[in-house]
Amino acid sequence: MSEGSQSAPVLGGPLVSWKQFWLGVVPLFVTTVFLLSIFGLWYVSAIIVGLVLLYIIIEVIILICFKNSFQLWALQRPWNFLVRLLLPPVEIIDSIGAGNTDNTMFAYRNWGQNLCASGQVWLGSHADVSKALLNPQARNHWLGEHPLYRGSLPEGESGRCVFLLSLSGKAAGGTGDHEAFRQCMIDTLFTDAARVRETDEMSQQLIHQTAEDFLKQGSNDFYYGTDGGNTVFWTKYLHHVLFALDIEDKAVLSTLDSLYTGSSALMHYLEPFGRTPIWDKHATIGTVADLYEKSAAFANFEVKPEYNSMSSRELALLMTAIIRIAGVQGSRMLLWLCTSGALHGNLQVDARPIWDSLSLEDDDEVLRFILEVSRLSPPVTVSHHIAQEPFSCEIAGKTYSFPKGTNVAIPLVYANIDPTVWGEDAFEFNHNRPGLKEKHVGFNSVNGEGARECPGKGLVLRTTVRLLQEIGKKRRQQNATPPNV
Repeated sequence: MSEGSQSAPVLGGPLVSWKQFWLGVVPLFVTTVFLLSIFGLWYVSAIIVGLVLLYIIIEVIILICFKNSFQLWALQRPWNFLVRLLLPPVEIIDSIGAGNTDNTMFAYRNWGQNLCASGQVWLGSHADVSKALLNPQARNHWLGEHPLYRGSLPEGESGRCVFLLSLSGKAAGGTGDHEAFRQCMIDTLFTDAARVRETDEMSQQLIHQTAEDFLKQGSNDFYYGTDGGNTVFWTKYLHHVLFALDIEDKAVLSTLDSLYTGSSALMHYLEPFGRTPIWDKHATIGTVADLYEKSAAFANFEVKPEYNSMSSRELALLMTAIIRIAGVQGSRMLLWLCTSGALHGNLQVDARPIWDSLSLEDDDEVLRFILEVSRLSPPVTVSHHIAQEPFSCEIAGKTYSFPKGTNVAIPLVYANIDPTVWGEDAFEFNHNRPGLKEKHVGFNSVNGEGARECPGKGLVLRTTVRLLQEIGKKRRQQNATPPNV
């Protein structure tokens, strides 16, 4: 699939676009019903309204009773008229919750590691997921299991999309933008100077303060509050390390908080929410991008042919999306999973007693603890790619065939519990299990391999290790202190 076609619907697509629906279909429907009623043809109006209600009822029945079975049937014949009529609402509504770890496991228990959901064919064995991650990927405007609104994705002055997660690899029909833009991001932001800032005085202060917040704040305030705690740490820390921004400047923090606090800003990118004014964050994103362009990290930025002439503005806008969708969101969820004691997804034990038993001075043991937590409940459950050839797979004991261009989900959550790889104790917590690092699927890679591996993987894992060490020491000191009598 070429880059030029990435804004087009996958395969058959809906019968009409969103613009055609709101500017054409809806006004025509209202006008027709109104005029027919005026001229006494109320029974025709009633029939038209009845057909619309019937359509809605059918969609509701599909979603409640047959959503996976219907999508299995539909994805095999994407150009079918009924598929183009019925599938679009089903895939969008289903995608809203399909990637939730608990929902993915509900589908897994009913269908197995291969199934159809969110308008995609999910291929969940460790072998299939590894193959998808280690080979060139064609992409469309999707974020894992959810379609994205093209109008909300970062783009340059020329209008070209610079959102890495939407760009096909060059070997999969892309223009080379993915590789060039990704390298530009790494060379500009993931530098030796950034690595030094990971452990400088400011970063140490932030980690120390976060450990203090963990002990002093209630669970809700620490994980979701805006006065210190988990989210505040990652917002400050990532912008200090990557951009060398002055995070003690209240104006800078206020600008960053307007985009990175809470989860509502994520809706800006998702279809169909990004189309509505209430979720529109273009102005806020532009202001944050201004900060990035003026940062020390961008001081020596140069437009280069090897970066496909990526401009500083394009990189700044790209980073607002990356930090919003992955940097802050994914990192804070990883720390929450490791420290909250929450039972989430396949993590069905309170991990805190295990954390308390770790040798905190052993970086490798703490890292293995983090990997095991994220194996059982990965912060990112699903990725995606577009099938470049027709393919067949087994679903619920039968073999089905799908055409080239099918949207294929890459369920990392399933690969990390595949018993053929992890053994009979795949659902048990064991951070000392053999091959944990080598077989772990996360950050869009396997064992650190994959052309689309998250560039921030090392930064996030190193930092989470340091956080668990600092918080863990203070937690143990607090638990060892006898209560006042």
